[in-house]
Amino acid sequence: MTKSDRLYGELKNRIIGCEPGSAFYSFRTIMNDYSVSQATVTAATRRLIDEGLLKPNTGKEMEITDEVLKYRQDAPPVVCLAMPHWQSDWYTFIEHHFFDLASELGYQLEVLRYDWRVGAPESLPQTKIDALVLVADSQKLTAENIRRMNQYRLPYVIFARDLAGIAVNCVGLDNEYAGAKAAHHLIELGHRSLAVAVSQPKSESIFSRIKGFRQFCELHGVGCEVIDCDIRSGDFSPEKVYRVLRERFAAGRPGFTGLFTLCEDSASGVYRASFETGLRIPQELSVVAIGQSWRLDYFTPALTALGTDISEMVRQTIRILKSNLAAASQLDYERKLVKPQLTVRNSTAAFAAIK
Repeated sequence: MTKSDRLYGELKNRIIGCEPGSAFYSFRTIMNDYSVSQATVTAATRRLIDEGLLKPNTGKEMEITDEVLKYRQDAPPVVCLAMPHWQSDWYTFIEHHFFDLASELGYQLEVLRYDWRVGAPESLPQTKIDALVLVADSQKLTAENIRRMNQYRLPYVIFARDLAGIAVNCVGLDNEYAGAKAAHHLIELGHRSLAVAVSQPKSESIFSRIKGFRQFCELHGVGCEVIDCDIRSGDFSPEKVYRVLRERFAAGRPGFTGLFTLCEDSASGVYRASFETGLRIPQELSVVAIGQSWRLDYFTPALTALGTDISEMVRQTIRILKSNLAAASQLDYERKLVKPQLTVRNSTAAFAAIK
């Protein structure tokens, strides 16, 4: 341990016992009290400034910040929400729910945006962090990312991902149930020829949605077609879905009366293809999707969808993290799946009404 490391530790212990806004020692006072050089003081205080515990003042002294409150014995844990740096309604929903529930569930939230081209943050903020929540692109998450998360030696949960068979805590959507629920809704309306549009890049969650949909159809003797729109990571899915389905619809009636699309964004491609070919929704084609943004009510007709209960996912995530923080030893990993909720709007109708 270097002199600056020792000085950093001693100064940090002193700072934690002080009140926010109070003045801290000047460089000269620290040099005299600890018999160290100015270079040693500079190195130690720079770390404390980077951690947010100190901020330089215009005078010779430094000021203690509100960051010290996070170190109080009764302070709620600090949870770091690590999210890809990418503009997305989905990521915005997640962030808002974590902020909204922080007071109720008893945690402080720090948000970290990491490079979307990698599956996990390559470093963490130097401020106090007690636990991690990783929101990861399913196309980018690798074994190397999991190893990196383990190296941080903090409790963590992979959020909105179902990682069956992997030794990590994860909270995600019950994708098989989502597919089965979509099929159940359409079959309950009397449809007997269904299709699912593979409208997102292929991943375990997408395969699970398709599996749930197909199995429910098979159990009820209903025909099910899988339409692969060849969506890859980085593609604009509404455009690809539109092109595939427009060609299909233009050739005549599609051979199915109920369609399940795997995300709300791609549903706009379905709507455009049906509009341009004169296929009426829901009179001739019922459409159900997975999604929950405010835009669903502004589709014409409004889009029936299975929405993710993000609040429940946040609650389960914080429960897992707090259990791990309180435990004296490593707990068993948890895989918690949350069932989606169906909101029926105007894009689905009874088969008897189709003429």
